[in-house]
Amino acid sequence: MDVYITEKESGTRIALSMLPEKTKRKASTKFQSYDIINVGEVKVPRGTKLLTFSWDGIFPGAGRKNYSFVKSHFWMEPKELEGIFERWRKNGTTLILMVTETFINHEVCVSDFTATNSGGAGDVSYSVTFTEAKEIKVYTTSELNIKPSAKTNETSSATRPAPAAASATTYTVKSGDSLWAIAKQYLGDGSRYNEIYELNKDTIGSNPNLIYPGQTFTLPS
Repeated sequence: MDVYITEKESGTRIALSMLPEKTKRKASTKFQSYDIINVGEVKVPRGTKLLTFSWDGIFPGAGRKNYSFVKSHFWMEPKELEGIFERWRKNGTTLILMVTETFINHEVCVSDFTATNSGGAGDVSYSVTFTEAKEIKVYTTSELNIKPSAKTNETSSATRPAPAAASATTYTVKSGDSLWAIAKQYLGDGSRYNEIYELNKDTIGSNPNLIYPGQTFTLPS
């Protein structure tokens, strides 16, 4: 398992050289409360709250760079990593958080980050919380090219909607997707993820675990 954090705008990516012992994913639902005579309080679901992902971890110092539990090819100076995380928090940078071999592949922002120097090896202990980032777009009717339709007693053949075209065998990646999950949903067998990877190798690259929201894949028949 690897943890990758990528800046959405610049594409700059880091990977953790020392994995946290456990990660916490929190999801909850919003409720609207009503007081009804003879019934009492009733709560009705009204959408969902933003997902959060959090963990406690260690940025290992140079004294532990070559330990077996440290992925030395990902290692960076703890102070440099501390500065990067703090910059992300201050600037509200939109990131793509991906944990391979899990369903975590979401656009997020750093909502909380604390760091403390620890030990004689130059380690930095830290706690981080990521909150799901949702983009909101507001359009005018002119931008959407919406025109009021004239009321008629019956629909003429000229204004009848064209029959829907047959769905294309393509899929656009959303936050939280993985090749295994896509194969499970659309091919009926998660183990067929490699067929999707082989068809879209030029788009995905050398690592089938690194897929990003917005990519469009061709699906096998």
